[in-house]
Amino acid sequence: MKVVYAPTEDQMDKIEELVQHMFTEVFPDYFSDEEIIGFQRDHVLALNDPADQIGTLKAGYQIISSLQTIISILETDSRNRDLHYANLFEFNKFTLEQYGLHFPFSYSRFAEKRTDSFSIFKKAYNRLLV
Repeated sequence: MKVVYAPTEDQMDKIEELVQHMFTEVFPDYFSDEEIIGFQRDHVLALNDPADQIGTLKAGYQIISSLQTIISILETDSRNRDLHYANLFEFNKFTLEQYGLHFPFSYSRFAEKRTDSFSIFKKAYNRLLV
């Protein structure tokens, strides 16, 4: 008999949190608002049926660690990245795609940050109290 553990609600929440981080903190540094809207329309990093896509506890952890690794790589200054980072990126991209998360980017697409990082997707750094 084989025992398989389903992903936890906490794992599902963490995956959603990491995907939101990609859209609000990482993507605006590399893509225009129009491109990001297109990514949402194309279901980039979307979980259509989380129970089927993730399936097991192990899969949930693999998705979380892959998202965290990609985020960490992309938030590292591109001048400090080497071939090791590119290989890690591609490995984790492959892992995400194995579990049905659409991530159609190559490492080279993140070689240089945009100079105008103003975006409707970025979180506000402060709030105006009225």
